[in-house]
Amino acid sequence: MSVSIRCLRFVSLFVSIFLLTAGCASGGAQPGASDEVQVRSGTATSGGQEQAARLPAQPGSQEVEQRPGVAVLPFDNGGSFGRDPWDYEALGVGLQQMLITELSLNSGLRLVERSRLREILDELELTRMGAVDPGTAANVGRLVQARYVVVGGFVDADGTMRLDGRMVDVETGQILTETATTVQGARGKLLEMVVDFGVSITRSANLPPLPQQVVAERKALEYPAEAIHLYSRALRREERGDLQGMAELLRQLTTEFPQHLEGRQMLEQYRGGIPGPLEASSGEIR
Repeated sequence: MSVSIRCLRFVSLFVSIFLLTAGCASGGAQPGASDEVQVRSGTATSGGQEQAARLPAQPGSQEVEQRPGVAVLPFDNGGSFGRDPWDYEALGVGLQQMLITELSLNSGLRLVERSRLREILDELELTRMGAVDPGTAANVGRLVQARYVVVGGFVDADGTMRLDGRMVDVETGQILTETATTVQGARGKLLEMVVDFGVSITRSANLPPLPQQVVAERKALEYPAEAIHLYSRALRREERGDLQGMAELLRQLTTEFPQHLEGRQMLEQYRGGIPGPLEASSGEIR
């Protein structure tokens, strides 16, 4: 009997020691595992933050979208006349693209592409209506997600050009009267006039200005009146889907006026078989 009792006590003591040892081992492992998870978590978070800090802002980021969007409608012929009339319907498109190009050199603005505007104008059947009222301009601006819409017109008085324009606030549908802009000069100074027009209308709207060095570089370019006329006609042919006619005009333009950067770029796009509407890229014309 005494031997059995001793055996039971020995077994009981052994089991107790085993359970105590296992419990201590288990309890000691948990802090270590917890510490390891915390270290890994901290390393992953830090690495992710460092990687995010190295990544550039993406096109859809908030930084890019904060730039005010600007849409430029085709310029309307306000009653041109003279002994040497141009294709004024084409000139309206040419002036539109020229101003888009100048404004797109300003990294503080987001310009709506001419091809996108053409789609909207065609859908709304506004392409042949001429000048549009502020309310309609605001509706177009909303459809292309622009904050401002530039509405402009021109008059060619026997070789003397005048450009008039103003901005429409898309949110209110009202004309910003303080942005009313007028520039005037000879046909041969048309590029310089468009540059001045862009500088004036953005300044009056308190939009980010174009650097003075860029303004000076653009004004220094020599685009004769006939070069601008050929460029405008090529743009109009492209809008009508006549790419062969567009290419013929661009070849004439770049042969006679090789300094016309936008024309050369459009012709290269055409020769490269780039699909879709051709646009002058601001990043390659400086």
